[in-house]
Amino acid sequence: MAIKFDLFENPVKEGISSPKLHAKVITKDVVTTREIREAIHKKCTASPADVAAVITALNDELYEKLSDGYTVHLDGIGYFSLSLKCASDINPRYIKDDDVQVRSIKFTPDKDLINRFRNVCLEREVDDAHHSAKLDEEEVKQKLVEYFKTHAFLQRRDFEQLTGFNSSKATRVIRELVKEGMLKNAGTKYQPVYVME
Repeated sequence: MAIKFDLFENPVKEGISSPKLHAKVITKDVVTTREIREAIHKKCTASPADVAAVITALNDELYEKLSDGYTVHLDGIGYFSLSLKCASDINPRYIKDDDVQVRSIKFTPDKDLINRFRNVCLEREVDDAHHSAKLDEEEVKQKLVEYFKTHAFLQRRDFEQLTGFNSSKATRVIRELVKEGMLKNAGTKYQPVYVME
C-alpha cells in the first residue's frame, strides 16, 4: 500500500523569488491503542490484555527513567529523551530550578526502523483541503476593505474563510498586516480580535 503525500510551499522569505516546497504525508486517521493491541495479538502469542499490560508498564518505565535523567533506547524502535524550556532572556546567575520546565519528549528513530522505509511506495495525491488559496497582498487588502464594510471585527477563522488560507498562513499574514498597521488587535494576546486601523 502506498503512502500518500502532497507538496506544500514553504513560507516565502524576503529576497527569495520562488518559494521552496516540502512534502508532507496525508494522514488517513489515528490508529488507536486497541487496534495496535489486536494487531500485535495476531502476530504473536501475547493476548490483547498482555499487550495492554506491557504498554502500561512501558509508559511507567519511560516516565521513571526519563525522570531520572536517562535517555531510553528501545531496540528497533528508537531513542526517547526529554527536552526542556526556560525563558530565553533569563540571567544564568539567578536561575532557579522552577524556572526550567519539561517542554516535550524527543523521539529519534533507530536506523533499522528508518531503513525499513527506504523502499516504501510513495504516491502523490493533491490534498486541496490543506492548501492555501493564492492571493497577492493587494487582493488580500481589498478583501479586508470589503469585509470591514459590513463587519466590526475579524477573527483568524473569519480571515481563513475570507482568503482561503490555512490556519498557519492566515496567522502569518495577519501578523504581517498588524506589523504594517492595517490591522490592530483589539482583543487579548490569546484571544485576538482584529479591527481595521
